[in-house]
Amino acid sequence: MQRLKVNQIEPGQIFSQSLFLPSGQKLLSDGVKVTERHVKAIRQCGARELLLADSVVELVAAGVVQRADRSRLVVGQTAESELLTQSGQVLLGAGEQLEQHHLDALDASGEAYEGGKRSGNGTRERILMADALLEELEQVAAEIPLRIKRANQTWIKPTEADDWPDPDALITKRDKSVEKLRTLFARVEAGVSVPVSCFDELVDDLLIDLARHPQRFTQLALLCPRRENYLPDHAYTVCTLALAIAVKLRWSRDDTRQLGTAALLADLGMLLVPERIRTGSCQLTDIDRARVHRHPVFSLAMIQEVVGVPDALRLAAVQHHERENGSGYPRGRRKNQISDIARVLAVADTFAAGTEARHYREMKLPYAVMEETVRNASSVFLWAPAVRGLLAVAGLFPVGSYIRLSNGSRAHVLASNAKMIDRPLVQLLDEEGLPKGKPIDLATIRRAALFVVRPAPAP
Repeated sequence: MQRLKVNQIEPGQIFSQSLFLPSGQKLLSDGVKVTERHVKAIRQCGARELLLADSVVELVAAGVVQRADRSRLVVGQTAESELLTQSGQVLLGAGEQLEQHHLDALDASGEAYEGGKRSGNGTRERILMADALLEELEQVAAEIPLRIKRANQTWIKPTEADDWPDPDALITKRDKSVEKLRTLFARVEAGVSVPVSCFDELVDDLLIDLARHPQRFTQLALLCPRRENYLPDHAYTVCTLALAIAVKLRWSRDDTRQLGTAALLADLGMLLVPERIRTGSCQLTDIDRARVHRHPVFSLAMIQEVVGVPDALRLAAVQHHERENGSGYPRGRRKNQISDIARVLAVADTFAAGTEARHYREMKLPYAVMEETVRNASSVFLWAPAVRGLLAVAGLFPVGSYIRLSNGSRAHVLASNAKMIDRPLVQLLDEEGLPKGKPIDLATIRRAALFVVRPAPAP
């Protein structure tokens, strides 16, 4: 380990070891070229000296930090000091509560360490360093293509074979993929390098299903149970919806694949936002709001641990909360300043969040969420072509929702009909809410004979 005075850090330097604060928090990885923006951010952190080391293990030997007993850490426990991973990632600050993803990250790290007594998860330092990354990205943003062109979609080859999974198999399939994503998120949060191909593999599995079963594909997003406040689950839903929308926008397989990978990475920064803030169940401070509004930039910082991510995907992660009318964050970009990938992610993310359970509000009917999403497009809040794509793939009465038919029956929506958005494929239900008979495709029945009267609550 080597100690450096802050005034010894200059633009252009490349260190063979990582750069740490005296608290143990890593500021820069080894091999990163120091920029003027880095120097400015480092000086604003307030430390007089910095440490060069390969990992936190060296800092332990120097008495800077100490090992924590991982076996004594449990969900809900309040941290007495900063909790760090072996790479120097600060998982939470003093006074904050441990969440399951923190423990997952410690498992991925292999060791737990105690740093300083600061509260706030090293937020100020994270913001400073993340903003430096954002500035670097914006310097090359002019070279990043923002528009995606329509293409020949010969890769979409619907099959007539009845090999789509039944509901139980579908849930198992999704759960396995979400569990893989949870493991990847834990590694990234811990500061353990992950090749982007690991995320691509999850997207490729979805693309196979999308190509063969485009009509039923959104069942993976909307028909399966979703866990409240569970980031890997939300990311998988957003990814699935975004891929389906891309088909309606007539994107190539390669562009659709990149969109899917961006969807899995875009909300990584939410791992740095405590549950009490994510759920909106408490009064937020200015620092709390800053965490929420900065989470796309935090995502950019965390994506550094994912090796091989193209700049176009990094930009999309930063921009996925920008809005067409300039009311979004973190930069307030408008319309054509926003990449098409980010615009699709914004629609998928908004609809996914609206249809997920929240303990602090009454569950919205999916129809109401779709109606609100369409209004957001007409008010130039969300990108209209992507919203039209969502409407086509999810339906006016979205997949997974319940409806009341004109004959008095209650039904469960199984698939959408892109040409007739109010005529979905449905499963009739008995008085106890259990399936009865075979699914009915309303598009094959004369409208006057049977039609949807209204959306209905879940049985």
